[in-house]
Amino acid sequence: MKKELLLATTIAGVALGATSASAVTSSMSGNHRVGLLDVDKDSSNATTGTTNTDIESSFSVSLEETMDSGTVISGSFSMMSESAAFNYTGASGITLAFTDGSSLDLISGGDAHKSHDVAVPGASGEMSIATGSSNSAKNGIDGVGGSNGVGFEWHSADDVAGVEGMSVSFSYSNGDETATSGATVAIDSSISAGVTYVTTTGDTTVTIGAGIHEANDNNSTTITETSVFHIGAVAVNGDLTFGAGVGSGEFGHDTAGDHQEVSDWQSTEIGISYVSGDFTLTASSVDSESTDAASGSTPSGSADEVSKQAVSVDYAVASGVTTTVGFLTQTAKDEGTKKDTSSGSSWYIGTNLSF
Repeated sequence: MKKELLLATTIAGVALGATSASAVTSSMSGNHRVGLLDVDKDSSNATTGTTNTDIESSFSVSLEETMDSGTVISGSFSMMSESAAFNYTGASGITLAFTDGSSLDLISGGDAHKSHDVAVPGASGEMSIATGSSNSAKNGIDGVGGSNGVGFEWHSADDVAGVEGMSVSFSYSNGDETATSGATVAIDSSISAGVTYVTTTGDTTVTIGAGIHEANDNNSTTITETSVFHIGAVAVNGDLTFGAGVGSGEFGHDTAGDHQEVSDWQSTEIGISYVSGDFTLTASSVDSESTDAASGSTPSGSADEVSKQAVSVDYAVASGVTTTVGFLTQTAKDEGTKKDTSSGSSWYIGTNLSF
């Protein structure tokens, strides 16, 4: 019944918007990134060192119109998303932006906490080294989340409740997924919230963000439900930006052929960037760890770990054109043992054209 009511509400809203608004306004955006990517793993096998071309493109379409009431209705979809071929991904639900500054996402809304993760500076470039699917140490302070597509997300206007610089969000999803067992896991329901506070002292602007997320899955054999939080802060003073944040909690982790119970997950991000003319220099570090066990078992033993340190230089060649040089080092451990196939270094040099 909940799904039918939500669907009916959404359809009614779209229909009302169509009768009160003129033709939809569309816009396009995207990028084309071309470069060289090198990966040097610590393992001694045929794939220890590789240098290859790295070509990725994106193409997105945004749709928007203002109804007679002043409410803006919008949506978007991607025809390419950082790939070398057309792939229909990244479609959003519908967003209603109200005249009081608040907004409501209908369908595909449910991760409100991710709307309030602060933008800790991170090195640019495509440098990466893949970790094994059994490594549950998710990277990033908002590395854990997940919601059902049948949901909504509400965002307040700025200065909510009369507090200058504060905004909040709340989301809920519930899809009544069919119960299952084994490796397959889907989010059945979730509830999430977040808050952001921005303040300026002298020449420094500080943004503080925090969020919580709770979710239940549809797997009858799992014993760990998702329960995570994150908090972080970013300070900007002229051309200098510094940020740090931490995410923590427990969750269920899907692997290639099984499901894991994960506890004591924690990920820490630290980053700094400096702009000098057309150049942006960035250095960042991400450290994550977690303890896991097979589905239905209590997590114990040695932790999985991933530690990444990276630096990059971006040069604004022209409007919409940026050349990037970046370098990354990574160490990964599974059950406390270093994995040479997931550890090593990577460098990237390339140019991105965006529109």
